Amino acid sequence: MKRDPAPAGLAAVLTIFLTSCASLTAPETDAKFSSCAAYAPAYQVTDEFMRTFNTKNPEAWAATFHFPSVRIASGQVRIINSAADLDPFNNLEASGWHHSGWAKREVVQCGPTKAHMLTNFVRYRADGSVLSQFDSLYIVEFKNNRWALTARSSFAP
Repeated sequence: MKRDPAPAGLAAVLTIFLTSCASLTAPETDAKFSSCAAYAPAYQVTDEFMRTFNTKNPEAWAATFHFPSVRIASGQVRIINSAADLDPFNNLEASGWHHSGWAKREVVQCGPTKAHMLTNFVRYRADGSVLSQFDSLYIVEFKNNRWALTARSSFAP
C-alpha cells in the first residue's frame, strides 16, 4: 500500500486542532446540537461506517469515506487517498478481533456541513468478549453532494 506523506502544514494544523478538542472539560449531552444540519448525518455516517466495517468488505466500508481522508493513530498522521488504502482486516483478525461496536458517540461541535463526534468503540472477539476499547474523534462532512468521514483520530494502534 502506497502512502503519501502528509503535508507538514496539514499535519500541524490537525495536531493542534485535535489536541484542543481532547482538552474539552466535562462533556455535555449532544442534545443541544439536535437541530444542527450535521447532527443526524453524523450518526447515520458513523452507523454505516461501523456496519460496513463489520462486513469486512473494504469496498463497502470505503463508501463511508471522503478521499483523501486523514487517520491519526499510533503516533502517525496517515493520508488515505483511495479505497485501495483501506484494508485493516487481516491485522485485526490476527489479533483475535471478530467485530466492533460503538460504546459511546457524542456530537461535540456541529455546523451546517460538518460535525465533530467523540466516540468510544469496542473491539470484540467471536465469543462476544471485549478485546479492546478506544476513545476517538470522527469528523463527518458534507462534500461532493454527500455526507461521509473526512478524518479520524484514535487512541487505537
